[in-house]
Amino acid sequence: MKHIILLFTLLAATLAGQAQSSYCLTFDEYAAGTWHQLSQLELQYRSGNKSLWNGGASYKPVTGDSKTDKTLKKDACLIMHNDSLYINCRGLTCQGVGFGNWYAPAYVFDRDYFLFTALSLKAKKSTARSAFWFGIVGGAIAAANHKDEYMCYIFYPNSETVKAVDQKMMYQLLEDHPDLRSNYDDMVGDDADCSPQTVIPLLKKAGLI
Repeated sequence: MKHIILLFTLLAATLAGQAQSSYCLTFDEYAAGTWHQLSQLELQYRSGNKSLWNGGASYKPVTGDSKTDKTLKKDACLIMHNDSLYINCRGLTCQGVGFGNWYAPAYVFDRDYFLFTALSLKAKKSTARSAFWFGIVGGAIAAANHKDEYMCYIFYPNSETVKAVDQKMMYQLLEDHPDLRSNYDDMVGDDADCSPQTVIPLLKKAGLI
């Protein structure tokens, strides 16, 4: 009986450890393996429309403690939650377009960089143009039309730059993997498909994420 109790205790401890959430304040902390533990965390998903209006990142971290919430929003750069990585998009821009103040799902890319998914530049620019010319209603209509258009981006911490993973970049990334490049051509056809559903599996097979 004691062995059974001990087994369940160890199992509970293991599950609790797996469910732990943590964050890094800087990318140097990430490189050093320095994580700050969180006693609780909820990542609230923001729908496509709301996400577009707020820049394109989809997840808002909530801990129930206002001071910690403020730290995660303004100071932290990465969150690890349920074995998944999320990057703070606050201050990040690509081609002059910002991603807002919340978090996006991320992967470590080629060891030193980060690949993340957020609403596409096309969706963001279309919504911004419509809002400029037709006001809030026009922007809302454009947001509804583009709410499911996501793409991948690569963030380079050292230079603080973000690049969109477009068709040209995919060909460069798969240059040493002709079989995967051929698969990519077969999947996209005449369309420059750079959706996460297409890009991420190929980059995983290439060993880049």
